[in-house]
Amino acid sequence: MWGLTCAWVRSRLDRHADGALGERAGRVVAAHLGRCDACRAATDDLVRLKAIVREESPQVADPDWSGFWVTVKARIVSEAPRPVRESWWVPFWKPIWGHPRLAFGGMLMMVLVTAFTFWPTDDAAFASPVSVQDVSADDPERSVMVYSSRAHGVTVIWVFGSSENADANGDEP
Repeated sequence: MWGLTCAWVRSRLDRHADGALGERAGRVVAAHLGRCDACRAATDDLVRLKAIVREESPQVADPDWSGFWVTVKARIVSEAPRPVRESWWVPFWKPIWGHPRLAFGGMLMMVLVTAFTFWPTDDAAFASPVSVQDVSADDPERSVMVYSSRAHGVTVIWVFGSSENADANGDEP
């Protein structure tokens, strides 16, 4: 019966036939092969196939390198070298290339310009100037402040005074 153990063992049969499995996995595969006829037959087929390939593989003769380097050297001498074409950005980079301080300073400047370009700004820092005037009132317990901005055309008048004599509506009793 073919099961999950057979699926796990079948992927390791090739290495088991070569003796390349680890100790623990080798024991598990060997125990399974003692119980499963299908996996044992597959292992026997692998062992027979490897033996046939070993017997039939011819010995590869060493190549003759005596004429190789002679032709390579002759070709190097006979061919004219092609001019090296530099990329478009190399002339811009060459002045900085050999100067690490200049390269570091340029990179630092680029980072700072980028940071300050995209830095979030507060609109209050760029607000138009506001003029504040203190206006005297007839009542010595009250004062009036006038805030005005010409750029936005806004004027705000604040009246400060004692609230001890005022009713809920802000009127005097």
